[in-house]
This record gives sequence, structure tokens and C-alpha cells, in this order.
Amino acid sequence: MVAEGHDGSNGIELWQLVSSKAGRDEGQTYLVAELDQDGFARLVDGDKRRLEAPKRKNVRHLVPHPAIAGDLAQKASAGTAVRNVEVREALRRLVEEVMPGSAKE
Repeated sequence: MVAEGHDGSNGIELWQLVSSKAGRDEGQTYLVAELDQDGFARLVDGDKRRLEAPKRKNVRHLVPHPAIAGDLAQKASAGTAVRNVEVREALRRLVEEVMPGSAKE
């Protein structure tokens, strides 16, 4: 069992690559755009789940991967707007790094 942080985030960080392990979207990859205090994350892929309408999902239903979109994290922390096209590109790049050969064409 993985120990959870105070906020129930399971050690998940902003702009980290995650996969869904439960629900209709099982196996889908996302980036974490926000972490709520109640143990939920707001996920984006820049396409079906855009920054304007992120998917809200319980962090217990996510598989964190050891990859973070550092460029997006820096932009967001600097107060610069992150665009959906940047999310799509970062997600594609991270999926290829972490799970070679599994990126969708």
C-alpha cells in the first residue's frame, strides 16, 4: 500500500504524467493540471480534456509515472498561460519517453 500525503495525493505532482486505472477512461494518459485538497486531481490531455474543462478524478484511480512536464510547470509557476497545444505536445513526448512505442499516431 502506498502511503498518502496529507492531501491524499499519493505523491502525485502538478504536470506529472498519469494513467487512469479505473473507469471508462482506463489506460488513458493525462497530465495533472490541478490537485484538489479532497484527494481529486484535474486532468488534461489538450484534446478531449482541455484546460478549460479538465477531468476530475480520484487520485486513487491514477497510476503515476516518473515523468513531469517541467516546461509546463515552469510556465504555470511563472504565471504564464499554458496552451492546449503545449499540453498535447508535452503529453506525447512524455508518453514516448516513459512507454516507448505506445504513443498514438
